[in-house]
Amino acid sequence: MDDMMVELKNVVKKFGDQTAVNNVSMTVKRGEFLTLLGPSGCGKTTTLRMIAGFERSTSGEIIIDGKNVESQHPHERDVNTVFQSYALFPHMTVADNIAFGLKMKKKKKAEIREEVDKALRLVQLEGYGNRKPDQLSGGQKQRVAIARALVNNPKVLLLDEPLGALDLKLRKQMQIELKHLQQRLGITFIYVTHDQEEALTMSDRIAVMNNGVLEQIGTARDVYEKPKTRFVADFIGETNLFDGTVVRNSESEVIARIEDTEMPIKHVDGLSENTSFSLTVRPELAWLEDLNSNHTPSLTGRFVENIYIGSVVKAVVELPGGKKVVVNESPMNATSLKVGDQVKVCWDKEKAEVLKS
Repeated sequence: MDDMMVELKNVVKKFGDQTAVNNVSMTVKRGEFLTLLGPSGCGKTTTLRMIAGFERSTSGEIIIDGKNVESQHPHERDVNTVFQSYALFPHMTVADNIAFGLKMKKKKKAEIREEVDKALRLVQLEGYGNRKPDQLSGGQKQRVAIARALVNNPKVLLLDEPLGALDLKLRKQMQIELKHLQQRLGITFIYVTHDQEEALTMSDRIAVMNNGVLEQIGTARDVYEKPKTRFVADFIGETNLFDGTVVRNSESEVIARIEDTEMPIKHVDGLSENTSFSLTVRPELAWLEDLNSNHTPSLTGRFVENIYIGSVVKAVVELPGGKKVVVNESPMNATSLKVGDQVKVCWDKEKAEVLKS
């Protein structure tokens, strides 16, 4: 059996002169939870809508379960979509909302009742079948919308920012529930969000989009720890980004100039002398040492402040050029430096990713 459930091949979508999706190619595995992640206007929702059939691609191919679906209407594709707005019928009961697609398919009443009961159990809403949508909380409405999509047993479930309207605590709870639901069902989920933490929490793999382009696709760990571009490093989580230039590159080491300081960097193919690059150092991978330290790489700056956020204290250091660097520390071991004290920000060169310009 082919392992690929959805394939996009060189997909382009233009609205007039504007290119919303620019030559995107990706595959989604059978039973995978893939998240399309990026800022507003990056093309993620347009990509989802093309898979669903609500938008037609300008060029390229979209293949679902081995079949090219470019000529198929949304109802002909074996996919269902869950929207942020829930899109429930207000005059119908919960059970009737869930049953709607099955009635359209002319299923028998007994079969519909059985499938609706099963869907309600699946989303933990047993006993809610006779309620109307306005008698439900936001989280319950979202569960009904998911049940309505799942009852049709689609090969692919498409979710367009489905938790965006919920408050933070409920959203976090629903993230875990949705992931567990997907694992139990084994259905392929393609999920759209602009929330990096949500993507990291839920996804088997994340496709990071920016300006219509697929910047990187990989596991949560891949895109966080091994970003391929400056945008990915900056967009996912918090990081310290530096611009640098290679001073010399030998077999034994690569020396670069960053913030007027020469230091070693990780060896990356294609970095010749005078090449410009970006360096990303995550705050949890940096630490502070006093001025007597010989550790390299390091940058010297002026301690500005500690920001306490519960499990982490963020030490902020200002470099001579005005750039601020953040170092994450444990509250138990947070620095006792005073504002204005000189200090070195240090890191392990192998854990600082070099991003070619």
